[in-house]
Parts: sequence; C-alpha cells; structure tokens
Amino acid sequence: LGTGVGAGLALGGGLHRGVSNSAGEWGHTTLVLDGRLCHCGNHGCVETYVGAPGIMLNLRELSPQSPLLHPEDQTATVDALARGVADGDPVAVEVVRDTARYIGAGIANLVNLLNPELVVLSSWVARRLGEPLLAEVREAVRRHALGRPFAATEIVLSPIPTDPVCLGAATFALEGALRSVGLRNGGRTGRTVPASR
Repeated sequence: LGTGVGAGLALGGGLHRGVSNSAGEWGHTTLVLDGRLCHCGNHGCVETYVGAPGIMLNLRELSPQSPLLHPEDQTATVDALARGVADGDPVAVEVVRDTARYIGAGIANLVNLLNPELVVLSSWVARRLGEPLLAEVREAVRRHALGRPFAATEIVLSPIPTDPVCLGAATFALEGALRSVGLRNGGRTGRTVPASR
C-alpha cells in the first residue's frame, strides 16, 4: 500500500509471475463497478480507493475543508490521518475505517480465490496507518471472506522497513514473523524464508 497498490503472490514456495511476468496487479482489479477513473484507463480499480491518492480523495469527499488534507502532499496527508486517528479525530477515524473497508473487500477476494496462509500489508501507507488500519482491515476481511479460508489466513503488518539498506536484517525479521505465524497456526506453516546473502 503506497502511492500505487500491488501484490506479491508467493504460491507453492515461489513468487508467481504469470505468463507475461505481470502477475500481482491487484491494484488494477475492479473493486467498484463504474467507480473512480484510474490512471490505467479503467474505472473502480482497487488502487483508486486505497492508494495514497485514493485515500486523499476519500478524505476530500468526506470533509473537503479538513485541515488533515494536504492537497499536494500524500505523505503529509497520510501522516495527519495517522495522528488524527491516534487523537480520536472523528474525520480521521472515518476515513481510515472507510479505506480499510475497501482494502478488506479486495483482500477478501484474494482470500477466497487463493486461500493463503498469510497476507502481509506493507509499504509506507500501511506502516504509517499501522495497527488501527490493520484492525479495521481484519474486520472487513472477516465480513467479506468465506469462513473457512478466512479462519486459515493471518493478516499482519510487514516487519520489513522500506529502507533497502536494512534489507539484510529485514529478511531475518520476516523469517521470524513467518515462523511465529506457523507457531500460532499449530506449526502448519512448516517452512521458512531463506535469508538472502
């Protein structure tokens, strides 16, 4: 979750790339029929509701004059929303809740289709909005996904910082996170991610 939205699909122990190496364009799957125009030319893409520009539009539609909105600055707007949620600002809470509903509906489609063990929310928007976003996303997925695949899926925030300098240490952090999910699931995961060298 960042300015754009995508998904890395780790299936069968490897990254699924698709026949033309373009798998994972989750942000350009349709979430709202005849919805917002996306830069890809389609209408109603996931990205137009949950990418940073989409979140800004969610805020603008709810409260056009909100001091949380920094029209030319995605980072400042998302940071203001995060602070607003922490402070109990009702506009910030509603925007994050509505955004999480969209994210959750989109993830529920992936859960029903792919039946994954783990969904990891990553990148700067997920990191800044943090646990309040995660809690709302989990609840939205619970409402929209089928019970059996939902019960088998963990939804977590990425422990990996986005700074590539930290990638080596972050690989070990992710390995630990995956191990802990395996333990919480009764050891069902049974595999680890090898550290890059």
